[in-house]
Amino acid sequence: MTVFLLQVIGCVIFVYGILSLVQDVADEVTYKRICHDMKIVVFARNLEKNVEQFMVELFRLKRVNCYKQIVVVDLAEDDDIDRIKTKFCNNEVNVEVVGYEEGKDYVKSLYEREYV
Repeated sequence: MTVFLLQVIGCVIFVYGILSLVQDVADEVTYKRICHDMKIVVFARNLEKNVEQFMVELFRLKRVNCYKQIVVVDLAEDDDIDRIKTKFCNNEVNVEVVGYEEGKDYVKSLYEREYV
């Protein structure tokens, strides 16, 4: 009886593994990764308070979708932007962080460009 039970459990695990493999292959074929030169601009307020969780999310976004450039514009004037940049560099999240004053100029320059 125990041998039969072990065979049934082994068959269930085998079928589950095959189905999981088929699903992974189907996802890879169906949902292609985004590999292009898209620039993402993220506007954030009070970034200094939630910087650790935000870095994890940005790291995941870059890893999964292969985004080449993500720019974070901090909208809070009182945040210590140098400390935030240091945290991003220490955690090796390759994201450009721009402070409030620089951010205004950056966004303004984005809208002044003419795209062909």
